[in-house]
Amino acid sequence: MEQRSLGGLPVNVVGLGTAATFQLFRTPSGEELETRTRVVDSCLASGANFIDSSPMYGESERMIGLATAGRRDRFQLATKVWIRGKEAGRAQIADSFRLLGTDYIDVFQVHNLVDTEVQLAHLERLKAEGKIGVIGVTHYLTSTYDEIMDIMKSGRIGAIQIPYNLTERTCERAVLPLAEELGIGVIVMIPLGSGSLVRGLKREPDITPLEEYGVATWAQALLWWVLGDPRVTVAIPATSRPERVAENAHVGSLPIMPAELREYVSAEAGRCL
Repeated sequence: MEQRSLGGLPVNVVGLGTAATFQLFRTPSGEELETRTRVVDSCLASGANFIDSSPMYGESERMIGLATAGRRDRFQLATKVWIRGKEAGRAQIADSFRLLGTDYIDVFQVHNLVDTEVQLAHLERLKAEGKIGVIGVTHYLTSTYDEIMDIMKSGRIGAIQIPYNLTERTCERAVLPLAEELGIGVIVMIPLGSGSLVRGLKREPDITPLEEYGVATWAQALLWWVLGDPRVTVAIPATSRPERVAENAHVGSLPIMPAELREYVSAEAGRCL
């Protein structure tokens, strides 16, 4: 699979998001844990070994920790701090290390810019101690991009996580150009629009021009379109199905999508959504 730089960390371009699909707010049953473990197994087998989580996602960190136990070094784990207050932040961050079952987290982000200044300061200390690889910030609202860009310019972060897909392209105007200029990695959340770009079709897209590249589904076309922007580092579609992980991962081995195909997929989205 192709690799790109996330704030200096080489990562495979297709990873796994765990919002909703790993988002249980109770102790998982044996069957639920087994299902998520099979998803993680598929991540490892297919090369989509960058896994993103958050305390916001209920038992996600715990399930990832259990599923990666004994093979932690074969994954790149990303999580977040999502709380206000210095002591509360430290406690939540410590919990993330415990739940993930690791003494090192590859990417640690401030989730939705919650108490950013306070939490960044502690993450910077942990990075200096060698416990964190890359520091980042995230938000799902495009209205926060001015604030995100101010933080990017501060030199304190190496990564951002933002939405980007065929119907949400706001980041193309200023955020992606700035990320390229500063060498900041870009993690793309909801590259398939939380599934709406696949489930919300009014008619079936024609992906015939993409078939010579091994693209067999509209979801693959959408994901390849996102990765067709070289300023994107890694896309993290969420799924609870192991076969979908392998399907998504295939796109990561394709060349950059040619400009004419990118325009074609965009036009098909306009026709079919």
